[in-house]
Amino acid sequence: MRRIAMACLALLFWVVLACDGGSETDDRHGLTDEEWAAFEYTNYARTDPQGFAAQYLADAHARGADNGAYDDLMSRQPVPALKLSDGLIAAARAHSRDLNENCHTLQHDSCDGTPWYERIQAYYSGGTLAENAAWGFSTGLDVVLAWIIDAGVPSLGHRHNLLSPNYEHMGIGQAGTFWTQDFGAGGE
Repeated sequence: MRRIAMACLALLFWVVLACDGGSETDDRHGLTDEEWAAFEYTNYARTDPQGFAAQYLADAHARGADNGAYDDLMSRQPVPALKLSDGLIAAARAHSRDLNENCHTLQHDSCDGTPWYERIQAYYSGGTLAENAAWGFSTGLDVVLAWIIDAGVPSLGHRHNLLSPNYEHMGIGQAGTFWTQDFGAGGE
């Protein structure tokens, strides 16, 4: 009798673990491991800019290859973490897929000429929008570092988008080595 009770408890334990593991996957909104990493690194840079800079930008700064990102992050105040938006994830994934399968070049507008903001609005109801796009990166960390360093972008628009307190939601999508990061506020 005791052996049966122990077996039932063991079975119950494994059922609880299996159910608990499923909720973690649901919290990730179906993101791949690298998309999830990009989301996490983005929020690390937003909520602890000094910690992110010290951990990930110090070497590039020492080589003079950080485009001012290290000093910028060291002087910034933290901003709230972004929340994932299923609509922005869908918009970002659609754009990365489109670039990878149709354009084979990096651009913000869709390959059929649809402006970037119209594409996002088809998936997300908010009025405040921004987008980062990149090509040639295989990991979430590498693409976030590229957007923060923003080499060759005089406006530093990718860095400003990623660190801006004006956004509350984010979606991320990767197809091949194309990445899209969409931001929004005031919508779902």
